[in-house]
Amino acid sequence: MTDRVIIENEPVFIIHQRPYSETSQILNLFSKNHGRVDVIAKGSKRPKSKFRSFMQPFMLLNASWSGRSQLKTLRNVEAFKDHKSLIDSDHFLSALYMNELILNFLSNADPYPDLFEIYYEVLTQLNSSDQHESMLRIFEIRLLEEIGYAINFQTEALSSKKIESNQFYRYEPEQGFHLLSEDSQINKYSGKQINHIQEMDFSDTETLLAAKKLTRETIHFHLGGRELMTRKMYRSIKRSS
Repeated sequence: MTDRVIIENEPVFIIHQRPYSETSQILNLFSKNHGRVDVIAKGSKRPKSKFRSFMQPFMLLNASWSGRSQLKTLRNVEAFKDHKSLIDSDHFLSALYMNELILNFLSNADPYPDLFEIYYEVLTQLNSSDQHESMLRIFEIRLLEEIGYAINFQTEALSSKKIESNQFYRYEPEQGFHLLSEDSQINKYSGKQINHIQEMDFSDTETLLAAKKLTRETIHFHLGGRELMTRKMYRSIKRSS
């Protein structure tokens, strides 16, 4: 029989929640030391539930849970510091996008402490910084590294030849960057852009656009062609604006 797990006062964010019964919910948590964890919050939909005021995303919480199965039981939760969300309405969709990536890519119960810190840092800076696109690219690239889908920015595909800043390359998610002639008409990345993306230097607008295209292509490939809900929401908002 599987041993009963007891976790106390673990830093977490609620990534997603769904109804479990008339009074309870299942929460997908992203925790600092235990990765993705699924818990049942019994009675959380009741008006006087001790969990009710904490059932919102983007609030840093301390949570305690226990159980033997993959679905654990939430025992306690409280705000880590301020009892409020770190995100305002202007950046809600960007933060929701990160949550969707976590749900789709992170394995249950595998720890990702470095990614947790990056996620927390991005949330704390989205409201006050005008560099939210750069921060999202950093999160995407680090997430891909953590789950074993790291983009090789250093050498050409199937080769040990280094990426040269004065050359141009096409990209295949399965293999990496392939050398192109400069007059090639297919979609391409400059070696300079690739080097800057590796250094997380997005000060150049064209490099930032290239990084967005590159991570989008990679994520789409590893999703097996499935479209993220936040992508659909973004397009809908753009059409109505």
